[in-house]
Order: sequence, then C-alpha cells, then structure tokens
Amino acid sequence: MGKRELALIGVFVVLGIVVYQFTAPPPPPGSESISFGSIVRNLRRNIKGAREVATTESRQTVAVDPAVKAIRINIPRPSDITLIGEDRAEVVAEMRATGRGYDPAEAKANADAAKLKIERIGDAIVASIDTSAARALPRNPSIGTLTITLTVPRRLSLRMEPHVGRFTAKALASAEILGSRGETRVSNVAGPLQLAHTGGALEIDGVASLKLNARNSRGFVRQVAGAAVLDAVGGELEIAGIGGPLEIEARNADLRIDAAKTLKPALRINATGGRLRVDGLRAEARVDGRNTEIDVTMAAAAAVTIYSTNGDVDLTPPPDGYTLDAVATEGRLTLEDGTLKPSTEPDRPGDNDQRAAGPVHGGGPPLTVHVTRGSLHVRARSAGK
Repeated sequence: MGKRELALIGVFVVLGIVVYQFTAPPPPPGSESISFGSIVRNLRRNIKGAREVATTESRQTVAVDPAVKAIRINIPRPSDITLIGEDRAEVVAEMRATGRGYDPAEAKANADAAKLKIERIGDAIVASIDTSAARALPRNPSIGTLTITLTVPRRLSLRMEPHVGRFTAKALASAEILGSRGETRVSNVAGPLQLAHTGGALEIDGVASLKLNARNSRGFVRQVAGAAVLDAVGGELEIAGIGGPLEIEARNADLRIDAAKTLKPALRINATGGRLRVDGLRAEARVDGRNTEIDVTMAAAAAVTIYSTNGDVDLTPPPDGYTLDAVATEGRLTLEDGTLKPSTEPDRPGDNDQRAAGPVHGGGPPLTVHVTRGSLHVRARSAGK
C-alpha cells in the first residue's frame, strides 16, 4: 500500500469522525468533557444559535412589618420595572422572564434560572435577582427580557440602584433613583424626588420637590409643589407647574418653561448652547446664556436680569410698568415700543453699544437685558394687555 492510499484512508477517517460528531445526539448532562467531540458540538451549537424561546412567570407575596420604611431595588441587568404604591400591608412581586436556548429544554431552563428575590434587610424591603440557579447551569444562561411589577405600600420610600430599561413608579412616599437609562415615568410622589436619567423618554408629574440630573432626556416635568433643581445636558424638556424656586444648569439642551401660574421667586438659569424659552414669567429671575437662543415672555412686572453672549434674545416685556435697561454690544437693539429710542452715542471712546434706558408705562421693577455679540429684540406690548 503506497503513501497515496494511506493518505486517502486518513482523509476518509477524519471525515467520518466529523460527520459523526455533527450528527450524533448530545451526551447526557454532566457527561461532557473537553475533547475534539465537545469542540465540534460547541461549534455546531454556535452555528445554529439560540433559536428556541421559552417564558416563565412567577408571583410572590411578602408581608411588610410597620417598621419597614423603604423599598430598595437592586436589579442592574436590563429589565422593565413597574412600581406601584397602594394602601396595603404587603409587597406583591410578579415577574415574567424570557429565556433563549439551543433547544426547548435549554430555553426553559434559562428562563427558570431568573429568580426574583424579595427579602428584608434592616428597615427596608430589597428586591434583587437571585443568581444561584443560573450559576448551577452548565452554560451561562441567555435571558432575553425581564418584566417585573412590584405593588407596595404607598407609605414606603424608594431607593433604586442604577437600572437599564423601562421604569415606571407612582404613588410613593419619596424616591431616590440613582440611575435610570431608558424610558422613565415617575408620578404622584408625596415627598422629594431625586433622579438621574440618561437617554429616552422622561415624564415627571406630581412630586413635592425635585433634583434632576438629565442627560439626553426628552419629555416633561410637571407639577412640582416646591423647589426644583435641574442639571440638563442635551435633550428636550418642557417644564410647567413648578412651585419654586427653580434653578437650572443647561448645556446644549432645548428647554421650554411655562411660568404662568405657580412659579415663585427666584428663577435662576445658566445655559450654554441650545435654546431656552420662558413663557408667562412673573417672578424675580436671572438668566445667563452663552451661545444660546433666548426667548422670554413676561406676564407681570418683576425684577428680571438677562445676560447673553454670542446669542440672540427676544423679549416680550410685561403689560404693566417697568424700568428698562437694555444694551446690545457688537450687536443690534430693536425696540418695537416707541416709548424709548435706542441710542448709539458712545459714552466713552471706542464704545460701540446700542442702549435704551428709562421708565416704561410709568416705571416699575427693573428689567435689565445685556447682549454681547448678538441681537436684542424687545417686542411691543400695550399696558393692560
């Protein structure tokens, strides 16, 4: 037998082994070992992928002692969480888990591996994911989605660790949400709300006070009974029904503030980039803008100061009396109301300002607007309208 024949025999043997490994049934659980066959089987699994899907549901009820003051959620993996406060004395936890696997049995095992754990730690009820069942599986489980609903006593305060996914909370005593990435809705919180939000839709409606850190958030903030502090980067937010005071730091954000009814002194806004619109202003305010388009409409006379650099300002003054101090440096000043006329006479050598100052409609609180390298447009408005 020559070398050629031996080589052909060797090729046929290898092909036979490969064909057998691809067509042979999987070994019983626990009998697998590292071998050429196991490598081929894993390769076959990876080629086929986790095509099977299974779903499991669970429900548990945990009594809440009167000494318990808070509900804490520590679920870092992506999930959809709904938290609802009611007049009750227990926590009802429901979870729906979806698992994926190479075959139906593996998909079901992966779905069953997701366990929601509700336990008391100190003065709090803690919700978390029990990973012990997942660690017992031969491979890392593939869990598609988790949908969790927690119904709790409304007297509890919430503390939530950073979370990814849809989150809804309503009817709680107070809330501290250290991080929520994705669609987030919080409403009817009797006490203060502290929230850090990143990306996606944001809705806040009905809280006692607010401290918000928003990154690329799109939505609204409504009905804050007391003070509100906002730090916004990017995104678009509508803000209305703030009891006040209101303090905002904004960078490259598009903000619209309805101050018509409930805003109390003082309003403080520091904006860099983006756009800012304030409607119905009637309280003391200070606005500082850089590279920001600013549009302010006043509903009543108040001490208001606006400073803008490299951005245009459109201002609708109050219908009653006020005292205007308007300056446009290296820009253009337009006054639609004929009460005052812009002056371009320099007060000092090299002065290239356009100015208008004096009482309007009998005088009143100071309205100071200084714009540098931008245009200032003061719209006309008749007294009493």
